[in-house]
Amino acid sequence: MFKKIYNEAIITYTLKTKSPLFIRSGKEEGLDPTKEDNTFITVHKDGQVIPFMPGTSIKGVFRSRAEKLLPKSCNLFSGACSNQSDMKNKNGTERYKLSCPACKMFGSTALKSRVLFSDAYPVGKYFIGSRTSVAIERISGAAKQGALFNMEYVEDAEFKGEIRLQNFFKWHIKTLVEVFKDINNGFVTFGGLTSKGFGRMEVKEFSIKLRYYNKGLSNNNYADKGFYIEREINSLDELDGLLRNIQLNDNELRKGDLNEQAI
Repeated sequence: MFKKIYNEAIITYTLKTKSPLFIRSGKEEGLDPTKEDNTFITVHKDGQVIPFMPGTSIKGVFRSRAEKLLPKSCNLFSGACSNQSDMKNKNGTERYKLSCPACKMFGSTALKSRVLFSDAYPVGKYFIGSRTSVAIERISGAAKQGALFNMEYVEDAEFKGEIRLQNFFKWHIKTLVEVFKDINNGFVTFGGLTSKGFGRMEVKEFSIKLRYYNKGLSNNNYADKGFYIEREINSLDELDGLLRNIQLNDNELRKGDLNEQAI
């Protein structure tokens, strides 16, 4: 599946917070009494400690939504593709055929992912706030004793990230476009405490660079770069329009020709 490169794509995007974003670091701050109980995840970058959105977290959100959009996606808890008894004895081509659309795209323990998500880092200024919460007894409606905690969150921030695809089909790009649209519509959220209104975001900037190594697949919108052709699209709406005839159905997902006409 990856022995030969047929095409590649790089999506660059910026997500802006529409509500507080909370991605827990998982670190215990017991030695620092001034720290919140639940701190936002941070990283050292360019000499500073800054908040960020881990690529693994972003991929998890995208995959979770994609599994709802792609028909016949496997059940990770009871019927995961990689749990099939004879999967390990198959070669790569056979494992691919036995995998569901979500595993074909995002990978599994038996199959390499076609989609790579980078960490997303803040662009420009951002605000770090804190909030104190307490659990409520469901019966009495009063505050639960010993259940007071505070947390650190990020708001009024923009995060820039990147998604890379290799040997993609048009339905792979279509799936990502649908997830980005669902982010804008509020159906997809990030981080924790989403039931409390956290994690709403919107797509502020979007661009995709498409590269095909079979120059015969070109149309007039591609530039000849020597041994490949390339095109850049700087609008989510424009890309959505170009893929309007691509349906996420069984017929489309069964296609196996990587030499399909360029987008």
